[in-house]
Amino acid sequence: MMIYSHPQRPLVDHLLGVEKMMLEFFEDQKLDTQKAFGIETELFKSLIHVIAISHDLGKATKKFQEKLTGSNVRSPHSEISAIYAYAAAKECFSKADEKAKEISFYAFVVVRRHHGFLKYYIDEVADLKYNKERLVNMTKSIDKEFATWFKDRTHVEISPQKTSEIIDEISEIDTEIDNILNSKNDLSSYFTINFLYSILIDADRLDAATYGRKISKRIDFDTKVVQKYMESHFKNSEGIINDLRKTIHKDVLNSEISLKDHFYTITVPTGGGKTLTSFDFALKLKEMIKNIEGRMPRIIYALPFTSLVDQNAQIIKDVISIERKVSTNLLLVQHHLTPNEYTDDENGPLDEDLSSLFISGWDSEIIVTTFVSLFEGLISNRRSDIRKLHTIFGAIVILDEIQNIPHEYWKLISEVFNFIAQKTGTYFILTTATKPKIFIDSKELATNKFELKRIKIVNETKELNTLESLYEEVLYDLKQNKRVLVVLNTISASQNFFKMFEEIKMKKFYLSAGVIPKLREKVINEINKGDVKLLVSTQVVEAGMDIDFDTVYRDMAPVDSIIQSCGRCNRNYTLCMGIVHLIDLKNDNGTSYSNLVYDDLLVGISKEIFNEISEITEDAIEKSLINPYFEKVSNYITQSEKYLHSLKKLFYFSQNKAIENPPISTFSIIKGFLKANIYIEYDQEAVDLWNEFEEIQSLDPKEWYIKATRLFKKMNQYIISVNITKSLIENGPPLVDRQRGNSFYFVQKDRLNDFYDEEIGFKIPQKDVMIM
Repeated sequence: MMIYSHPQRPLVDHLLGVEKMMLEFFEDQKLDTQKAFGIETELFKSLIHVIAISHDLGKATKKFQEKLTGSNVRSPHSEISAIYAYAAAKECFSKADEKAKEISFYAFVVVRRHHGFLKYYIDEVADLKYNKERLVNMTKSIDKEFATWFKDRTHVEISPQKTSEIIDEISEIDTEIDNILNSKNDLSSYFTINFLYSILIDADRLDAATYGRKISKRIDFDTKVVQKYMESHFKNSEGIINDLRKTIHKDVLNSEISLKDHFYTITVPTGGGKTLTSFDFALKLKEMIKNIEGRMPRIIYALPFTSLVDQNAQIIKDVISIERKVSTNLLLVQHHLTPNEYTDDENGPLDEDLSSLFISGWDSEIIVTTFVSLFEGLISNRRSDIRKLHTIFGAIVILDEIQNIPHEYWKLISEVFNFIAQKTGTYFILTTATKPKIFIDSKELATNKFELKRIKIVNETKELNTLESLYEEVLYDLKQNKRVLVVLNTISASQNFFKMFEEIKMKKFYLSAGVIPKLREKVINEINKGDVKLLVSTQVVEAGMDIDFDTVYRDMAPVDSIIQSCGRCNRNYTLCMGIVHLIDLKNDNGTSYSNLVYDDLLVGISKEIFNEISEITEDAIEKSLINPYFEKVSNYITQSEKYLHSLKKLFYFSQNKAIENPPISTFSIIKGFLKANIYIEYDQEAVDLWNEFEEIQSLDPKEWYIKATRLFKKMNQYIISVNITKSLIENGPPLVDRQRGNSFYFVQKDRLNDFYDEEIGFKIPQKDVMIM
């Protein structure tokens, strides 16, 4: 009888197909496994072989074959497969490596959870003991021909007695593993497991979807493309800022580099052209690695916000387009709002299932994505996240606006990056205007110091504490014909302030995350025309918006946020000097709004530094403001220590509340309030999209996912995200629950005026709701 892994896919073909893909992923890396994992290369290939041909062994049971033909019988297969992955790995390594039991246990962990998420190994051992009788009985129904095939390749016999013996051995291994991890006290075990897990998950999913067919291939392209683009687009451009960008680009590209250096920084003023410069340097580094090491590293460009991802991806696409057609297997844009559309040079557009598979696996030469997605690939227990890890290994990673990484994770990120840099040949390019103290030993590429004096920060935190006093100051500037940007910390304060100008006739706009994305884009387009007199906003303008005002008022915030707001003042150097007024607004209780939305520690350090500064020009900001700030911030790293301990102890996930350190599963680079999505039926298109969303609720899960993924891309133009508070729950629009965890606070078209204002966006039911 033919044994199958999936409908129409013979099990043996699938196992060998997965092995072939895993080896292709591994060999594409040209990874030094002795250096990375302490395992000699040929033995590591043998480990891949063992994991691949064991991972679906449990599908050779009678029950699983019945399940494939339509039976509703429950037939879990990963645990029995993992037992024999352990046995086969131990047989393979027994004569060649004193670490046979340790490495065999890692094979067990990888196979055990290839259809779930990684758990704490002590819990896995406990589960195995509990399930012993069931697993021994399951072994009796494994197809005899398959058992012979497996024994021929691994020298391991499949039998109830063998199953019992292996379970007994693994049941006693947890103390030994704990001792090994304590003695190593590094990240090698974590990344050994996660790398093997990554290539298994990716190969398993791709082989099952493509039946072993090669769909997407690695492609090469001209690494001189940025220089060609700049020559054709900026050759005759003039002005101080354009000259500055050209000088920075030349400075960075002329820097001498060595492949021994894995960390580079490009520290330049806001508006200094970091996107093109960092991308061009990455291409130079890519060419050097290709010539010296004989491999083609991918380029991963990570940014803190989705708006920046789209903006920078478009720049890169424009650059590459001067040479060739840009397919998705050359340039992939990935975040939660991007459509599931994947094309490659040979096959053209793929269907939605395959598109989703290739996009989520980062199957491209250049990936532009978010910090969240990058860090999920590195620090996670979820298979959908870890699947990307092998793509990150050996890549050139550009981290733009690195200062947005929360300070308590600096040491964690530094140790993780240092490990994969030194052990897997990964390179990092860090771009910033502020250079936080995350990577001390990075090589600075922008060696010329540009002492610009575009702006001056004036400390008015003692004078300007109320909206009324701020109104008088802003009104005075407007009468002087200045273009003014006001950046406040809460939506309630910003909305109230904007309303104070409603009787004044001038071109003015309001921006915050409470304005639906569809209208936000229109406001930005209006601002860029240059005739907007007043913009009142929350911190949303810090997310890479290329806007320029004569004067900026910024409510108190962490120093790096203040610097980002400064980048919207006299950005293009059209004035002799732009003024940034630093203020400190307080609510009726005397609490600074900054303390309501930012970490108290960061705000406290900012206030402490500004207590000594009355005013400061741009050329002195780095020495007198940025450096002291990050020096103080770098002393607070307690969360890093806790997560590093969890990584080193393989504490992926557990329900054991007695363990003090947080499991890896809880790590998130995003901090803040619990969020709720609000869907606004702003126009007829929004109504039609919601109706379509309602219609798909009865579909089966797979069909629902395909249609919902496509639909959400359009619906997101009408979705805002707000902090969950008591007032929202009690006074907000109705909460509508839908299947698969989708719930929205829903503003119907006929109640639009109750909850949404054309100028200021979502109306806050009570003053304590904040949207940033």
